[in-house]
Amino acid sequence: MNKTLTTILASSLFLSAPALACDYPERPEIPEGSAATKEQMLEASAAVKEYLSSVDTYLTCIEDAEKDAISALEEPSPEELQRRGDMLDKRFAAANEEKALVGEMFNQQVRAYNAKARADKD
Repeated sequence: MNKTLTTILASSLFLSAPALACDYPERPEIPEGSAATKEQMLEASAAVKEYLSSVDTYLTCIEDAEKDAISALEEPSPEELQRRGDMLDKRFAAANEEKALVGEMFNQQVRAYNAKARADKD
């Protein structure tokens, strides 16, 4: 009985651990616009939107995790708080730069797709 309870508790901790982790989302695949179909571009659009939303969720997660970590410190020094704040700012900046990059990469392929579509009409 005790072994079963231990197994159940361990399993529940294992299953809940990913929910607590702040995992950076995987960058979506963006097709080459000059060769992509309309369906591929629509799928890529949805994937990019989901990615951008997932990055926002990640940012909220790391912000909440940092608040929890700071509140767990007994008496953090002003220097420690500044260092932690600077690191969080760097993570936010990097994630927002990545969001902008992915958005621009997708927009470039949309322009290529639209140019191909115009050329096909002519």
